[in-house]
Amino acid sequence: MPQILGLAVLAGVVSSALFLCLLTGVPGMVLLAYFVQLPLMFAGLTMGLTASAVAVASALLINGLIAGALATLIYGLVQALPTLIVVRQALLSRQQGQNVEWYPPGLLLAQLTCLAGVAIGVAFLLLLDHPGGLQGAIEAFLASALAEMGAIEAEAVPSTEIAPWIFLFPGLMATSWLVMIVLNAVLAQALAVRLGRNRRPSPDLTRLELPGWLWPALGAAGLVAMLGEHGWGFLGRSLLIVLVVPYVFLGLAVIHTLVRRWSHPSWLLAAVYGALVLLGWPVLAVLLLGFVEDWAHLRRRLV
Repeated sequence: MPQILGLAVLAGVVSSALFLCLLTGVPGMVLLAYFVQLPLMFAGLTMGLTASAVAVASALLINGLIAGALATLIYGLVQALPTLIVVRQALLSRQQGQNVEWYPPGLLLAQLTCLAGVAIGVAFLLLLDHPGGLQGAIEAFLASALAEMGAIEAEAVPSTEIAPWIFLFPGLMATSWLVMIVLNAVLAQALAVRLGRNRRPSPDLTRLELPGWLWPALGAAGLVAMLGEHGWGFLGRSLLIVLVVPYVFLGLAVIHTLVRRWSHPSWLLAAVYGALVLLGWPVLAVLLLGFVEDWAHLRRRLV
């Protein structure tokens, strides 16, 4: 037990150090902050939820002493909370005859997506009294950031240069957050398996299934999005961007199933992910594939 606690505290120290890289402002160091959750998740997926909670508590204490209350609150909500949710749900299992059934990764992904949607909704409600609401706050933030970088004149608010990004900003931020969680979870599990310390088998992406209640959620967001370009309509469009993210992963599940038929699947997957990262627009094709899969069950024909 002392060894486990020591390793958990060490994981918290490493996570805190990665988070504090944000304060340096150095681009290369800031990129390291994308992996703040990795030590926390590794501790949880190898030693259990208690170890992950100890790591989180250690990191919160260090952040509080060095970075202050606001940074610690951000760390707790953005990094620690989703980590604890992922670890808890990922380690849930039940006996089904001779087999062990683990918590469905598709359901966990959908729950995290809803958590991202709730975060956007809370921000929207908190900023109702702000001039322009959430949309106005984003506009002011982007204009200020670009002005500081010298990209636009400080008095150019609103600017045609930032107008397209205002619409996308909440959804893209939430999507980036979701991808960060998934990436850190995948890396933590892969490292645990490599070291022989994993508590559960790695989920198979080709078997990803999404819960049916995501479609009503999409429909509700779509109805809210029809209320106009501002206010509640802006909230609805932001939620739509977030709620389609699980279907991108479902589309990737189809691709992973398909490439298994080829002699060198790793090369094809590298090309697919490279195109997604470098070009961007292929994400729309993968999203469409995910929608089709959810209705037509293409993978059943590929197996």
